[in-house]
Amino acid sequence: MVFEGKSEWFGGDEQALLMFRLFGEMSHIWDDLIDKDKEVTDDAINKAFTIALVYLPANPFYQRIQPQVLPMWLSVSSAYQTANAFEKAGEAHGIEIAHGLRYAAGHIVAYAIHVCVGPEKAKEYLPEMWKILMPERFEEYRKEHSNV
Repeated sequence: MVFEGKSEWFGGDEQALLMFRLFGEMSHIWDDLIDKDKEVTDDAINKAFTIALVYLPANPFYQRIQPQVLPMWLSVSSAYQTANAFEKAGEAHGIEIAHGLRYAAGHIVAYAIHVCVGPEKAKEYLPEMWKILMPERFEEYRKEHSNV
């Protein structure tokens, strides 16, 4: 799945929109590697590493916000790890929490939108952004991951 995003979310900044799309690609591959619910090709794995190590660091918009975003990545990684543990356990409350945690990278995108258009416009765009970023409804997710 590719998240297209909308240029207006980023005030027309094409580099910010590209960063959003790169995040989407990278996080889907990351998720598939962890969930093991789809085969992940060597090409896809190489692409995820290339995004993380080359394309994102070379993106001018990402370079601009990188000092603020690097600490956020620690929280994102921690959220993914916690979601993975809850998924493996399959307990109802943990599954409820995991569903939100697995989309933690969305906070970086939300920050980027704030940077690009300011807080007032961001309030207008963020509800749509979150719905696009979190396409899987909780009930579908629960069925896939719950042991109860």
